[in-house]
Amino acid sequence: MNPDQFLKLAQVLPDALLLLTKDGEILAANRSAKSLFASKSKNLAGECLMELVTDQSEKVIEYLRMCSQSRQMILGTLTVHPPQGEKTTYRSQGAVIQPSSSENPAIILLRLEKRDNSKFVILNQKIHQLSKEIQQRQRAQQELSQSNEALKQTLSQLRNALDVVQKEKMTGLGQLAGGIAHEINNPIGFIYGNIQHIDQYCNDLIKIIHTYQQEYPEPNTSIQEKIEEVDLEFLEEDLEKLLFSLKRGSERVAKVVKSLRTFSRLDEADFKDVDIHEGLDAALMLIQNRLRDGDTNYGIKVIKDYNQLPFVYCSPGSLNQVFINLLSNAIDALKELEKKHDKCIWIQTEQLSESKIAIHIRDNGTGIPADIQDQIFNPFFTTKPVGQGTGLGLSVTYRIVESHGGTIDVKSEPGWGTQFSIQLPIRYLQK
Repeated sequence: MNPDQFLKLAQVLPDALLLLTKDGEILAANRSAKSLFASKSKNLAGECLMELVTDQSEKVIEYLRMCSQSRQMILGTLTVHPPQGEKTTYRSQGAVIQPSSSENPAIILLRLEKRDNSKFVILNQKIHQLSKEIQQRQRAQQELSQSNEALKQTLSQLRNALDVVQKEKMTGLGQLAGGIAHEINNPIGFIYGNIQHIDQYCNDLIKIIHTYQQEYPEPNTSIQEKIEEVDLEFLEEDLEKLLFSLKRGSERVAKVVKSLRTFSRLDEADFKDVDIHEGLDAALMLIQNRLRDGDTNYGIKVIKDYNQLPFVYCSPGSLNQVFINLLSNAIDALKELEKKHDKCIWIQTEQLSESKIAIHIRDNGTGIPADIQDQIFNPFFTTKPVGQGTGLGLSVTYRIVESHGGTIDVKSEPGWGTQFSIQLPIRYLQK
């Protein structure tokens, strides 16, 4: 509708009607509007609404802006102070009849209706205040959304930084473990190999001594005194025990070296086919000293329930870290129990389907309080005293399992203990 068409239709209407832009420029007005404003110009065209009312310009501009964005009538009030007579407040109803475009501004239809009831003015003021409050809330919500997005980005950057730091730390630890294993492997191989020869030589010497004793059952005095001095019978018995202990000890060191080699794969980021049980055993070997109580013979009993598993395509170093973290947490939980309490860790593996396996690590400690179970995987969350925990162990564990396409869940009850269950795909296709 153009101004001329508007005037033909609006001239006969009793209420004051205006066509204007959101900036307040009047495009056309009917006779009632001209009479209301006592304007001498033809149809008020070209005049500015803000100059014809006593309301603050900011208030009028904001009201027109709202009208220019709505097809529904927006209520408002305008106060007119004609040249003669007292100023009067009119109820205004405005809505856009032509939206703005690149060629033309928005055109607003404004209707002014006289209202003597002061309650309407108060109500309209309340509506205006409510509108401003809604706008403030919308701005606050937008700012909050922007802040949340910034926090998400910061958290993502922090997690990436933690991953880098943890990777560097574990890479260094893996290199150190690998270096120690290499340095120990050569001498222990030499010792273990020579023990076999020493055992054979000692057996040969004992046989020679027994042959002498058979051939010369009555040795001279000096030989008899020497036999009694060294206690030959005891020497034979104890030598066999010592050689057996040396064998077992060197085998033990060889197992530790093998575990260190397995653990040194922490610096391997590449995925490969891995024996999960080998990784679990390596982790147990490395924390073996923590399973024993230094003051007594009482310690933590480990119960393994390994079921047959296929090789799993994964990053062996990363999963070794997961096993170390979960076993260390179980040991920490059990250390808090009284010594008379049976302390056990159960490790169970099972194949759930053709494409998935599960690893369960459970302790019979005091358990995790229900109100914090949903926080234990959060970075920096820890229940340990200051200086005894970083709060990163379970967070890193969660991210490693997640990076393998797996899941980790926790079940904990007072008096029963805590169980972490890991589910991993057998063949995970990296993205």
